[in-house]
Amino acid sequence: MSDTLAPPPSVSEAFRLYRDGRPDAALATLTATGSGAEAHAAGQLLLGALALERRQSAAAAAAFRRSAALDPGFGRAYSNLAVTLRRTNRLEPALAAANRALLLEPGHRQVLNARAATLVDMDRPGDALTDAEAVLSGAWDDHEAAVNRGLALHRLGRLDEARAVLDEAVRRRPDDPIARNAWAHLLLLLGEMPLGWREREARWLLPIGLSLTALPDVPLWNGEPLAGRTILVVGDEGRGDMIQYLRLLDLPCFAGARIALQVPSYMVRLFAAAYPSVRVTGRTPDGPFDFQTPLSRVPAIAGLRLDTIPPNTPYLRADPERVGFWRSRIGDDGFRIAVCWQGNPATLVDRGRSFPLAEFAPLAAVPGVRLIALQARHGTEQLAQLPAGMTVETLGDDYDTDPDSFVDPAAVAEVADLVVSSDTALAHLAGALGRPTWVALRKVPDFRWLLDREDSPWYPTVRLFRQRTEGDWAEVMQRIAAAVRRRMADSPEP
Repeated sequence: MSDTLAPPPSVSEAFRLYRDGRPDAALATLTATGSGAEAHAAGQLLLGALALERRQSAAAAAAFRRSAALDPGFGRAYSNLAVTLRRTNRLEPALAAANRALLLEPGHRQVLNARAATLVDMDRPGDALTDAEAVLSGAWDDHEAAVNRGLALHRLGRLDEARAVLDEAVRRRPDDPIARNAWAHLLLLLGEMPLGWREREARWLLPIGLSLTALPDVPLWNGEPLAGRTILVVGDEGRGDMIQYLRLLDLPCFAGARIALQVPSYMVRLFAAAYPSVRVTGRTPDGPFDFQTPLSRVPAIAGLRLDTIPPNTPYLRADPERVGFWRSRIGDDGFRIAVCWQGNPATLVDRGRSFPLAEFAPLAAVPGVRLIALQARHGTEQLAQLPAGMTVETLGDDYDTDPDSFVDPAAVAEVADLVVSSDTALAHLAGALGRPTWVALRKVPDFRWLLDREDSPWYPTVRLFRQRTEGDWAEVMQRIAAAVRRRMADSPEP
């Protein structure tokens, strides 16, 4: 910060209070200062830091932008802005802010760490690794850089190195939820359960504001006996996660329990049909309840292992009326493959796991194959941009218009001869329905798909086709097309 923009004494006092762990007093001092704080880059910087502590990301970002506008040479304003924007998944602006900060303060450790974390989220692990190692070359014990290095090595598939780095990071800072969460995902990818599930509980302490409880004054379930008791289970995380974990309601630890399952309203119809003995609701149900838990905690509480996943597939059911409707609409001609290529692009996990619809061209070229679009929202604009000679059928304007999620896709999956999908919720849906499902996976996939196997312990009818080279979907699709040819050759004529 330039000398001409040095803060007044009141702002300096607010900083002292903040450093002493008295954020409320710091904010009160700034508020008393009024326009004095607003007129100084340092005052806006502190206002942003206080907003960030209260998880008010929009207010924090606005304050850091004002700080940078007041003093364009203030590197910390851009650095803090980068951290804030990353928390709200605004990754491109976060990277731009970090790059600006590094122009002002080349080689600054804190900024390099912020940029490395952003690059990991952007699925640019090679660049993230460069930044992390630049920090560690001058400060070998920098914990944040070590965690970023471990995350980057994980994404690059250098798993032994990632394991060593994250093991050490957790040993040195066992209280850091970011390190423990990163370690947990690697453990689960390597199949190290139940340790991985237990360590993944660190995510509740991450600064993104996840909530463990839905109801005040209801105890959190930690494995207490449930026979004769009532428990509220809250469906959290994404649609695919909820489908994957739903079957865990059949675990012995739930025997004799009265279960209420709260899920987003669009999942109620699908889940209620699957578990008629469970009270499934789209809003917080009336109690009383003895316990509550997020659904995603069940693997950790139950100490889930690969060999204790309930063998209850299929556990979802397609609506018979919709199955009949779509069977009539689709017909019996050809080898019908329902395809899905795109997850929700707004989520971080979608980077690298989805692929262009045009990658299905080798499959579309197999004689006798009919490709039918299973998805109806994200990525459907690609249907108008297919390569010459490639055909993908759509199901009309009345497909998947019901507010109840997956009712039509479940019925179409039931009609199709095969489902071929990227790593999306629709892959979980088809697997939970017990339909023949092939999933195309990136080289280093999400932890639930494990490593070096073609099958899934979660879904017996799922076959996995993994990239051999990161980013090479063409080779994966050639293998899928060849496998379809063999399957069609082995199938008797109808």
